[in-house]
Amino acid sequence: MAGIRILIAEDEEVVQRALVELVSSDPEMEIVAVVDDAEQAIEAARRERPDVALVDVKMPGGGGPHAAREILRASSSTRVLALSAYEDRRTVLEMLRAGVVGYLVKGTPATEILGAIRRTMRGEGALSVEVTADVIHELAEALDRSEQLATQLHDLDRTKSELIQILSHELFTPITAIQGFAVTVAERGHELPPEDVRAMVEGVQRASQRLRRLVGNLGAAARLDREGVEVTTRPVRVGELLERALASFPSDTERLRAPAAEEAVLTRRLWADLDLAAQALVVGIENALGFGGESPVQVRVLPGDAAIRIAVVDRGPGVPEGRREAVFDAFAQLDASTTREHEGLGIGLYLARRIMRAQGGDLELGGTPGGGATLVYTFTALREGA
Repeated sequence: MAGIRILIAEDEEVVQRALVELVSSDPEMEIVAVVDDAEQAIEAARRERPDVALVDVKMPGGGGPHAAREILRASSSTRVLALSAYEDRRTVLEMLRAGVVGYLVKGTPATEILGAIRRTMRGEGALSVEVTADVIHELAEALDRSEQLATQLHDLDRTKSELIQILSHELFTPITAIQGFAVTVAERGHELPPEDVRAMVEGVQRASQRLRRLVGNLGAAARLDREGVEVTTRPVRVGELLERALASFPSDTERLRAPAAEEAVLTRRLWADLDLAAQALVVGIENALGFGGESPVQVRVLPGDAAIRIAVVDRGPGVPEGRREAVFDAFAQLDASTTREHEGLGIGLYLARRIMRAQGGDLELGGTPGGGATLVYTFTALREGA
């Protein structure tokens, strides 16, 4: 079985020999090239297409950031792992923005280097403890910048799509940092009580998942806002759509109540783009879980002759009738108070309605008898016998 194919780009002879010896000692890894400057590293990546490139930050021939960017252009499947004696924030962030998956400080224990190579191969973040605090600080600043950009976007509708794409790019570095932090805590958390380590790791992982969904929503919103974009629909079974959407919430099965619909209802077909329709439905379920407190969230199917409606029902605080249309504006918040507990840029419901209308359907918000909110997704039903 072929091992993980490694390119080593390091100009310090002593460090280079040590890396070669370390990587060679692992039977699951294979060194495909050893170089000592950036241009050689780029050419080796183009020729060998390694799985992982270990890149020194300050190597001659253009430096680590240049090498990382060009390696990724030359071999898109290669993952880049930075290795450096420099641990200042500017250097670390420069490498992360160049596209590296992780950043290790020289002197990191051998077992951790090998573990980082394996995580890099899988596309997971890998950060040394020495640089984690600075990167997390940058995460907080980046999120602050994102919130500020969101406010500006509300008043700049004509340039919204372009700026949303910039915002999406801005959030990828924090996501990498969160993943790296989670792994670091998991591996070096012996200094903390086990329950604290578990709580920290779980919290960071949840944040990572939330940000990834946010980036996906932003990208989809930007694509739908481009002029001339058409959404192609096809017949989709109701049960298939629900299964796709509910699969995004494996840890919420106790609160999320799937529809107890008859088989005849679940096999009914509606017109939709399955991926986009499921994404729109995920937005509504995520909002209901977030605002519904500890109460259960119900997903109901309301079949009709010309339309099929899917309702997402929660028992949260609800939305005043006069504000129900406003929540579908870009960057609107269901809770606009200064003490709101729920985070996010308010792009979800805006995107969900855009998706529904692009498919010839609609999305409306109403109240729930007894308190709460009900989102109703309306799809065009496929004519029986068609």
